[in-house]
Amino acid sequence: MQAYTEAQNGITEDIDISSPAEIFAKLGRCDMEIFSPVGLDGSAKALRDDLVLNSIVELSNRVREVLKSNNQMVVMTGCGTSGRIAFMISRTFQRHFGVGFEKIAYAIAGGDIALFTSQEAPEDDNRAGVRDLLKVCNDKQHIVLIGITCGLSAPYVAGQLDHAMDNLERFTPVLIGFNPVGLARNVPIQGWNKTFLDVATKLESLTNQRKTILINPVLAGEAITGSSRMKGGSATKLILEVVFTMATNDQKWTTESCKDIINCYFSACRQLYGSNSVPINTMISAAGESLKHEGHIYQVGSGGIAVLGIIDATECPPTYGATLEDIRGFILDGYDEYGNVEGDISHMGEAFQINSYRLAEILQQNGSVVNNTILIIATAQDPILLELAEGKELGRQLSTPGPPNIDKIFVVLILEDKQSPPALPAYLKNVFTIYLQTTELLPKTVGPLLTPETKQLHLRCVKEICAKWIFNAVSTGAHILKGKVLKNLMVDLKVSNQKLFYRSVGIIMKFCNRLSPDEARQYLLRSIYRKDELEAKILNDQISAHILVATPLDRVVPTAIVMAIKDCPYVDATTALDNFPVIRDALSSLLQESK
Repeated sequence: MQAYTEAQNGITEDIDISSPAEIFAKLGRCDMEIFSPVGLDGSAKALRDDLVLNSIVELSNRVREVLKSNNQMVVMTGCGTSGRIAFMISRTFQRHFGVGFEKIAYAIAGGDIALFTSQEAPEDDNRAGVRDLLKVCNDKQHIVLIGITCGLSAPYVAGQLDHAMDNLERFTPVLIGFNPVGLARNVPIQGWNKTFLDVATKLESLTNQRKTILINPVLAGEAITGSSRMKGGSATKLILEVVFTMATNDQKWTTESCKDIINCYFSACRQLYGSNSVPINTMISAAGESLKHEGHIYQVGSGGIAVLGIIDATECPPTYGATLEDIRGFILDGYDEYGNVEGDISHMGEAFQINSYRLAEILQQNGSVVNNTILIIATAQDPILLELAEGKELGRQLSTPGPPNIDKIFVVLILEDKQSPPALPAYLKNVFTIYLQTTELLPKTVGPLLTPETKQLHLRCVKEICAKWIFNAVSTGAHILKGKVLKNLMVDLKVSNQKLFYRSVGIIMKFCNRLSPDEARQYLLRSIYRKDELEAKILNDQISAHILVATPLDRVVPTAIVMAIKDCPYVDATTALDNFPVIRDALSSLLQESK
């Protein structure tokens, strides 16, 4: 059986030919499946099932013990989106507890540069995972290790969990993912004698002995097949926020009260997608036009919402083959506000320059370019709004008459129903307000269990996930409109780690179902090495060697698909793609011809 995280979702099978309004509606139906997935088999559990809720409550109890104790800590760890969400949750709750709070930490494969760019080699290295874990833990006596891997597949996380299970006197290992254990990746991890399935099976066995914790609800297929940055990232954020929210309030939490908090997010999802289609459709359309005409999408804000905008932008290159310039995120006060462990790493290059002042410089330098879409999402008190109102660096640049195209600056305010929208400058023509019902975000079953400070934090977290859904909708919709998706498959993804290598093989097979996995793999290798005949060395090489070659290359997967469809040489495949400015159109045309 195919892993749920890699399965195609029937809701979005024609999303590639959908209008912006239809794209948003289909994304909404998929996100609602976080809470109520359909088509699950007997071994799969949904997020609001009692077994899952019990595990979430148990984890919150363990975290509460850490928060009350000395010389203990919680470490959240992952690769790509999972590691970035781990960073964000660490940031959120460290700030909640105050400066110098050191009981919550994160680790991400590749270090902090992976917060902004894809880092391939460390994600597939179980030993690097262990090294990073031990570095973060330092001399702490006990560690609750929360390993996050949406597909139950990341070698980096597998190594950490395996180490923790071998040292249960010091660790409480926790696995968060979105497949049943039986569907964990069962492929040997390079340089190791174990698979992720081996690790997950052992952890599940220890969970039955109450030595580990397993949280693995199934969310059904992603809107864009395999794109776990979407539902997987949202569910990870939700679960961890619920865990820490309960842990910071000294109450006797039950599965029912845990479900009540989760239902606050469910209500926000329903409200966002149920009555805000017009403004978000407009933004999807504008962003799509920007990408189609060699413009850019810039997402800027302050606080956690800005962090989510940066995360969303960072995920587009490996998912859609986008450049680092196509879509970028910025935060008002740069690294002073971002809060990553390694601090200011802007010297690493343009992709690491995240201060909003840098965006102001870019807009000034672009001068005559009018193809940019600028998206600002904020809550009522966010400092970014003061920046705009007072006309400081970014505000002054945005208000300058002429380019950038003022019609493509969008401000989205996420407010509670009783809040009045703040006054904004007249030059901001596209200001949209999204109202959320406070009684549903903080119902009577939840409010009395939270302190006043935690109530505000909870409301902030729920508003942030709405911002994430908007960022995801705009960036996904824009790339669909640009032609980077065929049916609901990402056909121009970067082959930059083991997960994406195997996904690429699967995508080739979906378009050529006559192929065996080995035959599809050979077409992929022919595209990577730009050869029609593969030497024995290439065929026998480790996947890591192929990834090193493939990572900097463009159009690897589309070229492999064309070679497979036409059974043609590499040069003919590239020529066929060159005849079409849009990859989706090229593949669609060739598929029609082959029928």
